Amino acid sequence: MRKFLNMIKKDDNAYSVGRVCAVVSFIVWCGVSIWLAAFARTWGNYEAFTLGMVALLLVQLGNKAIETRMFKVTKEG
Repeated sequence: MRKFLNMIKKDDNAYSVGRVCAVVSFIVWCGVSIWLAAFARTWGNYEAFTLGMVALLLVQLGNKAIETRMFKVTKEG
């Protein structure tokens, strides 16, 4: 659990709001998906809901990529 909490930290003292939102939204998406499947229900907005979750995931991955040195502009070259 400690390793997981360290993964969502921005630095030693603060949690990343984006990462916390991504984890919470993933848990909500899993809960809604399991509930719909367990009770054999349909939801007209499920496609938009899932698309929103995928968009949030892509934004988080993009943010993480930008924070790495891969996309940093250097003065060399």
